[in-house]
Amino acid sequence: MFSRFKKTKTTELRDAKLWLYVREGEKDTYWPLNTLANPSAGTLIGNTHEMQPPDENESADIISFSPMEDLEMRAQKRESTPALTKRLMADAGVRLIGWRQMLHMTSFKNAKSSGLRGELNLFTKRIADVFNSDLSPSKSDDLQVIHQQDRARGLKGSEWLYATSTDRMKTTSTSSRLWPGRAMLRSLLAQAWAEQNQPTSPYVTGVVFTGHHHTLVIFFKASESGELESMVSANLTNSTHGTPEEQGAANQLRLEQALQNYLQHVRLAALDSASDFPTDRICLFDGVEFTKLIANSQSSAIVRPYPTEVEYFGVGTSTWWKLSTQATAAGLIGVVFTSVYAGVSANWTKNDSAKQTTALRTANKQLQNVTIARWGALTKEGSVPIMKAVEIAQSLHQEGLRLEIDADRELIRIKVIAKVVDASNTPTALTELMSANSPEGCTRRNPETNTQLSELYITYECTSVDRAISSLLSGNR
Repeated sequence: MFSRFKKTKTTELRDAKLWLYVREGEKDTYWPLNTLANPSAGTLIGNTHEMQPPDENESADIISFSPMEDLEMRAQKRESTPALTKRLMADAGVRLIGWRQMLHMTSFKNAKSSGLRGELNLFTKRIADVFNSDLSPSKSDDLQVIHQQDRARGLKGSEWLYATSTDRMKTTSTSSRLWPGRAMLRSLLAQAWAEQNQPTSPYVTGVVFTGHHHTLVIFFKASESGELESMVSANLTNSTHGTPEEQGAANQLRLEQALQNYLQHVRLAALDSASDFPTDRICLFDGVEFTKLIANSQSSAIVRPYPTEVEYFGVGTSTWWKLSTQATAAGLIGVVFTSVYAGVSANWTKNDSAKQTTALRTANKQLQNVTIARWGALTKEGSVPIMKAVEIAQSLHQEGLRLEIDADRELIRIKVIAKVVDASNTPTALTELMSANSPEGCTRRNPETNTQLSELYITYECTSVDRAISSLLSGNR
């Protein structure tokens, strides 16, 4: 994609330009967009697109829609990030670099999305009016909670891995940030379905980037579970004849025609019924919503660009190295000051008794030990506590049981597996196993079995890294 770029020293992204990258088949197109600082935020600039990426030295945020390069996979229940990454790499066949998105609906409870399902400029006002006419808040707080739980059943609590190849990131200018477009679209959908009824059957979603001369629409077919497929982009030429009202009506008809063509293409509607497709199964977003996500990315972990390097526990390797070198430097400074302090103190107490000299040396040694101990404190406390996981597993182990350990910075998960047909696992033993007290700091989940009812699974979830340290490391990306 960016083969002509060469790696240079990373620069700080300030006043970055905004680009839209769309790839369908072997065709690459780059569309310059107005940033949020512009009154026309999220709209197309100029009257044409580019065939080449932004200049290497240009600070740029690039929203990427490339099905072949932007890979994604939904996480299974309690699936760790390394396991999810391996599963996606097995499908892709290449080394990947990516990040994990958690769509918890509580993240959107204070968000306002008045322009989410409509207000796509003048030529889509009629569609917007239809969408907004269906919005009626519940009068009962209890009913509202129930409705929100039902509406968000598809995306609520879902987690997704967004990744691209490491080769792609190596050839991407270090002055640019690549944003997975589907991650941004899915976060907007999660926000919309937290507030409004989610369709119970496949629906159409996408984003509309308007401009003075052109309108670019990117369509997706979405399932209830949040899968986005069958991407198609439509480049519409805006009308320039007649009054503004006549131009708006003509542009609106062109958008509706493009939508009907897409419905037929993905077989959601027949040729004679495309115009009657239910409006509650259409959810298009204005391009300005994407610019807002980028502008608010520092205060929200819902959307972020692809990492430029491999991350461990959400922290890049360069950050780990920086933290370790800073800790080492601080420790060396502490040792130097300690040595100076000891030397000066020795001169001051040269004529004192041997007892005072011995006490001074002891205090000096203690100060050095404290300084050295602080060198690796951050790395040690922020690492996955393997020994703690092993100790908990040992406390749970019994004859005839098999244990599986899955640990990360958030949780230590230990699955106790007992064969129901094993001679050592009598009904009494299984009952005692299910009623045993959980280790300190651990929570036992409800027992489960496999489909053959031959094995009993009991999972314990235990606290891992201190939350304060985990939050600190998660913020240093």
